[in-house]
Amino acid sequence: MKAWRKSLLAVACSGAILSGLGLGTDPVQAKALNPQTVASVVLLQPQYHIPFRVQFADGFKVNVTNEVTKAVSTFDVSANKATYVRQGVYLPNGKLAKQMNGFSEKLVELVPYYDAAGNLRWRGQQKIWGVNGEDRIAIATSVWNIVNQKPQLISVSVQKGDWDNLPSVDVEINSGFSMGKDITRVLDTKYADVTGDGVADHILLVGDKMGNAMNLRADHLVVVVREGKNNQQTFISVGNADSGHMPKLAITQGNPDGIKDILVTIPNPAGDTYSLLTWKDNHPAPVVDQASLNNRSVYQPVIGPYGEAVAMKKVR
Repeated sequence: MKAWRKSLLAVACSGAILSGLGLGTDPVQAKALNPQTVASVVLLQPQYHIPFRVQFADGFKVNVTNEVTKAVSTFDVSANKATYVRQGVYLPNGKLAKQMNGFSEKLVELVPYYDAAGNLRWRGQQKIWGVNGEDRIAIATSVWNIVNQKPQLISVSVQKGDWDNLPSVDVEINSGFSMGKDITRVLDTKYADVTGDGVADHILLVGDKMGNAMNLRADHLVVVVREGKNNQQTFISVGNADSGHMPKLAITQGNPDGIKDILVTIPNPAGDTYSLLTWKDNHPAPVVDQASLNNRSVYQPVIGPYGEAVAMKKVR
């Protein structure tokens, strides 16, 4: 276990005031950002873990029970029935051949984000598996607040996994990144095939910020694609508006070419700015230039439940 994972990172208050940034583009919404609160990645103590019971049921169904609230979510896994029959979990008619339980990932880490209203929140994610570590059933997402350095649970949802929008399995949020400066850090990560070669890639959003707090303003934002096939790294700036507070990545499908796109949300007190990139001719490139993308008479963002854009919709 890495050293920084061995203890709970406290969330403290700081008197530092962060200045806003004039983006030169039309903001979507004013953000009620509170830069005086230091937003750290929080490592949870064991008592905050949310346990789940994962049970296979007749009819190619899996019941996932939150052991704290007793809420049950049911998932249809019939798309994988051939594998389950071959593994002896089900009979061909959908009856259970044997009692089988899955398992859930332990909740150990909360990552800060700004929700759609500009509130500072923390998000935890737990993968829920079936018979092995490759048989992914769902994702449990918990939303937290931090009060007096203690986590307070706001909500928990269990949904079919958006596997493209899970973090990189290799690169840690807020770790240092070598780009010639000792203030460059990893601000967000995803793990998805964005090059179209069938192998998942590590997508990193990096930038320069003067400290460990996640919500310090980050400058010179760059997207790094580390190809899963050969570990080759390719860099691209998000555009002229390349500074913001706690920017986020999303993997989306906005092009008819079948290649997944990289959408960047860049929050600021004046509003959000977006960048949309795709893999083209063996390197990342803008789907549309940043200025055009942030013209609200042409494009409107589709905002997901956690504040960042999950797609850009062209206005008709």
